[in-house]
Amino acid sequence: MSRAIAVITSSAAKRLQTLGPVAQQAVEGLRRELEDSPKLGIRRGSVHGNGDTVVYRTRLEPREDMPGLTIVYAYAPQPHPPAVAIITVTPDDVSNEPQT
Repeated sequence: MSRAIAVITSSAAKRLQTLGPVAQQAVEGLRRELEDSPKLGIRRGSVHGNGDTVVYRTRLEPREDMPGLTIVYAYAPQPHPPAVAIITVTPDDVSNEPQT
């Protein structure tokens, strides 16, 4: 499999700005990983009208200064070169977590 071109969409980048530098670095690390392993998430379905484009979901676990994040991305193996677009970044709802 050839290396994919992976990008973070402008809407996902705007959301990341509100989540801070730790989240930005974590998602950037995921973006780099997706260049080599674009099918690493859980397959959620195909884009209507284009059977080659597949939507995946993956998760980044919480860490200091960052809530857990759910990442949704689209992978299009054709036309060449393959492409990945991170389309949404959703933080966990930390208000529902028990206080310690």
